[in-house]
Amino acid sequence: MEIEKKFSQCGNYNILQTLGSGYHAKVKLGEENGKKVAIKIFKNQHDTAQNIKALTNEINILKQLNHPNLVNLIEFNNALPYRRKNGQIEQRVCIILELASGGELFEYVASSGRFAQETSRFYFKQLLSAMVYMTSKGICHRDLKLENILLDENFNLKVADFGFAKVMEAAKLKTSLGTPGYMAPEIVLKKEYNGTKVDIFSAGVILFILHVGSPPFSQASDKDQYFRLLLNNKWDLFWNQHLRYKGGNPEFFPQDFRNLMYGMLAPNPDQRFTLEQCLQHPWVNGPTASIEQINNEFRKRHERVQAEILASKMKKQAQKEKAQKGPIGNFRSIIGESEQENFTEIIEKFHLNFENRFLTKGKDTGLPNDITLYQDPKFVFCYLLKYCKNFTSKVNNIHETKYKINFEIADQKEENADQQEENADQQEENLQYSIEILDCDDEMIKLNLTKISGDYLKFKVINGQIRKAINEFLKEEVKQN
Repeated sequence: MEIEKKFSQCGNYNILQTLGSGYHAKVKLGEENGKKVAIKIFKNQHDTAQNIKALTNEINILKQLNHPNLVNLIEFNNALPYRRKNGQIEQRVCIILELASGGELFEYVASSGRFAQETSRFYFKQLLSAMVYMTSKGICHRDLKLENILLDENFNLKVADFGFAKVMEAAKLKTSLGTPGYMAPEIVLKKEYNGTKVDIFSAGVILFILHVGSPPFSQASDKDQYFRLLLNNKWDLFWNQHLRYKGGNPEFFPQDFRNLMYGMLAPNPDQRFTLEQCLQHPWVNGPTASIEQINNEFRKRHERVQAEILASKMKKQAQKEKAQKGPIGNFRSIIGESEQENFTEIIEKFHLNFENRFLTKGKDTGLPNDITLYQDPKFVFCYLLKYCKNFTSKVNNIHETKYKINFEIADQKEENADQQEENADQQEENLQYSIEILDCDDEMIKLNLTKISGDYLKFKVINGQIRKAINEFLKEEVKQN
């Protein structure tokens, strides 16, 4: 019998987690000898002639590129052994790429709003560097957008996803593709276009969002009221419309920034700035954040982004399970309105990472200190951390890998001098206890309460308070042992 392994494997890489999923492929986090990579594993059902042609194009592009501001190719294999945990092996088409562990630039803007000019310049210069390099190789990207701008572990910019990239063998291209909010007007109008010029337009949209915190328009079309102002050369009205939502201060859009946007977002591609003009522009050559400043700023932002992503995933899972909920006991679910809970602050405060946390196996023994229920353990864990004041406790320690928290009683009583002196001599009487969430049969979990020190009667009182708090959380009585 095949022994179930801790990790699935792709080639020599252990698969640690899923980073993302698209229509054609899933992106996994892989590791070999401490080196982490991104592995794009293509789905078997999308192994069609058309998809193979597109994949071949992407691989050919990636093989020609190697730049510090691009997500570079490490390996391509059209039949890499993919071994599941249960031992099942199948051959899969895989691209192994550099890991951009800092996440999408889009997530940072969405989480904390626009960037300071010095920060925007730092990233815009790195983007221009990547674009100049691609152009020198005769390659255009054709899908530049914030979601395809990633950050590495040191928060340097990395352009990703070359599925739409093209070697510009001809002066003009015809294929209509891209993302609506970033597509140049000539693509929207289905005209022939120059690949570098449409990339410059997309880069202008990216810079606008970094500086402003919102896009300049929804689509580069005369149907869009904002872009229609650009088509009619009514730039002053365009800026005034955006200023209505930015406090009305004209300094929000410095004149040299406006001039740069005139050139990069020019509706007529023949009037659009070249990459060289962008590099020499006064705004681009203004004060720029240092790599040290970027690191200090974005390490804090990164924690917040990761907390929001995890909290959002938990909410979506809760809503999905609520919609699917059948008879209780069939699977773990979220009861009541708990899917509206936002645990972002808690996840960020305690640096929670559930990818590295596992449930210890347990049984429903019926002991009086146990609380058993059918619930998502991540939600219950975060709830205990967020609302421990409801059972007069505070967090003492969080186990690194288990779903286990040590608590102590929050000091809420007033004591006379004799009591304080007595307690000073009897520190062991301070009530401390732990709660560990255990994984039981039939999708049930158990909250195992264990007294560490202090009075047992006080511990029994706390037990009742915790049970009451859980009842309020679930809007339903938990199982009483």
